[in-house]
Amino acid sequence: FPVTIYSPCKLEIAMLQEKLYRNPELTLSELAAHLGTNPSFLSKIINRIFEKNFNDFVNQYRVMEVKAQLSNPEFAHLTIMSLAYDAGFNSKATFNRAFKKFTGDSPKTYQIK
Repeated sequence: FPVTIYSPCKLEIAMLQEKLYRNPELTLSELAAHLGTNPSFLSKIINRIFEKNFNDFVNQYRVMEVKAQLSNPEFAHLTIMSLAYDAGFNSKATFNRAFKKFTGDSPKTYQIK
């Protein structure tokens, strides 16, 4: 399979601009198909370049979105969990675990800070 140097860039565009991470059912296969590559190649890209597995890669974008919204007064009326669900998490346990992993704090502690 030909290695394309554009994959990481296309991948970041898909995540940052298209916000594909918001799909709670997003799979490696779906993301690969969206990018026009195969799942095995995409997995290697994520592992080697971003040094994460697929789930951590996607969850990091979700956590970044929740963090940004927690510090934005526009979203103050929403609960932490509604922000988490909007960002693509589909379980409270997964959200709390991922949030702690990427920030070092629980969502509530982070919000208070």
